[in-house]
Amino acid sequence: MARANKFTLFITLFSAWLILLLGAIVRPVQAALQLSVGIPGLQHFDSDGGVDLDFGLTDQNGAPVASLKEGDVKVFEDGVQARIVKFRGLGQGRPVDIVFVVDITESMQPYIDAVKENMIAFAHELAANHRDYRLGLVTFEDYVVSAYEDCGCPYRNQMTSDVQEFIKWVGTLHAGGGGDIPEDQLDALAYAATLPFRPAAQGILILITDAPDHHAGDGSAYTQHDAAYWAHHKPGTDVTDLTADKVAEILKRQGLTLYAVVPPPFIAPDYALLVRETHGREYNIVTEENRFPELVREIGHTIATQYSLTYITPRPIEDGTTREVTIEVDYGGQSVTATTSYHVRGVGGARINVPELGASNTASVSSPQLFFAWWNLAVPMLALLGLFVLSRARFGVPEAELQAALSPAQEGSLSAPIRQLFAQTARSTSEPRRAAAPATPSAAPGRARLVALNAPDSVASEYIIDKPEISVGRGDSNDFIIPHPSVSRSHALIRRRDGVYEVTDLNSTNGTYVDDRRVTGTAVLVDGSQVRFGEVAFVLRA
Repeated sequence: MARANKFTLFITLFSAWLILLLGAIVRPVQAALQLSVGIPGLQHFDSDGGVDLDFGLTDQNGAPVASLKEGDVKVFEDGVQARIVKFRGLGQGRPVDIVFVVDITESMQPYIDAVKENMIAFAHELAANHRDYRLGLVTFEDYVVSAYEDCGCPYRNQMTSDVQEFIKWVGTLHAGGGGDIPEDQLDALAYAATLPFRPAAQGILILITDAPDHHAGDGSAYTQHDAAYWAHHKPGTDVTDLTADKVAEILKRQGLTLYAVVPPPFIAPDYALLVRETHGREYNIVTEENRFPELVREIGHTIATQYSLTYITPRPIEDGTTREVTIEVDYGGQSVTATTSYHVRGVGGARINVPELGASNTASVSSPQLFFAWWNLAVPMLALLGLFVLSRARFGVPEAELQAALSPAQEGSLSAPIRQLFAQTARSTSEPRRAAAPATPSAAPGRARLVALNAPDSVASEYIIDKPEISVGRGDSNDFIIPHPSVSRSHALIRRRDGVYEVTDLNSTNGTYVDDRRVTGTAVLVDGSQVRFGEVAFVLRA
């Protein structure tokens, strides 16, 4: 009996020790916070040095932490603490534009149906957290289906804030074909980046595919494709000339974050690279297949419950550098960090180091230092040489030519000072010129053009419309780049249909106007129409 009591005591003590040991191991895992941060937004950088950050904080169960305050968060840029000027908690997030990039080959029909059936819940998560959202759709197989006018897609180049309309768009999708994986995901993502994202909105792409991706040099030109493929590709060319690295740069330049429901990395490693470079999130479509409807709602919840903030960069200078941004959160006695980065434009390769302000707003270096690449000296010298050559050139019109251009009556009607000015101009040349050639028009016959009216120096005086569809905006990806703060990144589209020109506003901030009337959808342009993008006006010469 005593032996049994000792054995019972031993089991009790051993069990208590094992519980304590397991508690010591499990507790840190359970208490771990997860912090994620997206690509910084730079839409305010050139005006006030503002940088936008979107980030999410979840507990050990994956649930969002809802009680985070501004005092719990610090931001460092290249190791220097930055000043936070705006903090948006849960339910106060900035606007968000979300584009679904969906594979529509035959095996994808169950996923398409699940997206359609769960969009109400997806949108409800956004609305419940006061996220001003818009939804877009891009479809692809071995080519980007929705990129072409002949696709008959009601969602082509559009975004909507009406979830019912988006559901109708998804309802038009009918998966078919395929069987010759991979597919053209890279071109689809690059095309999605050209959609009309709002400058102040967080931009998110959600890729859904069960196939690996085509990429440049994969020999896809020698595989068999259906008639639809050859209708959109040149014979003998690969499906795409893009690589994952190139697409990652495109998405980062546009400030877009990628959520990818895709095959695992050992099948398709490019997706992991794209998600990592855009600070997004990857889901394994193989293991998540049976819970994909729930996954759609989870992605919506993750996006809806993100925090956002704006901080002032310690270096508000476009110096061509890449800055590393670290966000640090102290919550519940724990500290967690996450890093991201952004790149600013530079002028002529110059790098400018200026005093950096730390937390105490004191300069960490004594004076500005300038570092120039060799072309920073060569370019000004060439410009000075060109000015010198122009200053030595002698321009004028021979007196005989001027007199030949005026009839005796016209010459007699001129005042004495004007006649003297004509004579001085004629004598300013030392040798006679050849007869003037006929004036060459600025645009080829049959081509329409936009001629600027009182445009700023940064805006070109004329744009030639030489394609059926022209994109207009401040962003570098547009056909007509108008570098003016009143012009949105993706501002408008100009199309030529059956000889008629149309302009469509892409939900721009400051609007598109035709003859001083704001364009709410699409407006027709005729020869002489005045078109204004924000504050920059043009006249159409067709």
